[in-house]
Amino acid sequence: MRKSLILCLLAFCLFGAQTVRAESQDDEYLGVTDPFGDPAAYEFGEDEREDKEFFHLGRFLMVGANVGLGIFTGGLGTSVAPAANFGGKLLYFFDKRLCFEIAGSYGSHLDTVVPNQTQTIQIQYDVITITGGFRYYFDTQAAPRAVAVANPYLAFGGGAYIRQLTVLSGASASSSDTSQFGLYGGGGIEFPIYRGNIYLGLDARYHFVFWSDDGIQAQYPAVDRSGGIFIPQVTLTYNF
Repeated sequence: MRKSLILCLLAFCLFGAQTVRAESQDDEYLGVTDPFGDPAAYEFGEDEREDKEFFHLGRFLMVGANVGLGIFTGGLGTSVAPAANFGGKLLYFFDKRLCFEIAGSYGSHLDTVVPNQTQTIQIQYDVITITGGFRYYFDTQAAPRAVAVANPYLAFGGGAYIRQLTVLSGASASSSDTSQFGLYGGGGIEFPIYRGNIYLGLDARYHFVFWSDDGIQAQYPAVDRSGGIFIPQVTLTYNF
């Protein structure tokens, strides 16, 4: 009788321990086990979900290179030939919509000034731009997929425009360097082409530059030396 009672007690303890252990395993919170998984698969509040998705996208810091065409407008557009423009940029995202951009570019142009019928002046016209500004990305959640994938944005800001003029022929004037302030505005699109880390884009901006006298207009008042720069370019951007 005593032996049977002991066996019953042992069986009950063993069954109870297994039941408690099973309940503990069922109730245990395992957390997010895949750091590279889709954050939408987990249950979060709306604000927290947006933050998790933004962290998952990784678009805090981006660097890129640009190549395009520098086209002068106004009076400068009549004498300065379009030329290749090269540059780079650094982007820091505050959130999904707004980021800060630091950019720089360089272009070397041929400036052919004809002040009168008997004189032609050829100048090497080099321009370096150093700008800082912002990008605003549109909310494309309700847009067609083609628009959403393109990541359209607006760009605006200002900076310094360093101009170096080197007289090649037609005048005895020496070289000169000047730096002016300007503003820019434009926009573009960016398509992800490799695992959401590399983007190929198109960007177009107009730069309003407040040029100072470069000596040509002072010497030849009839020559218009005003104008801005339109720069369309192809961009390649890497997302950390």
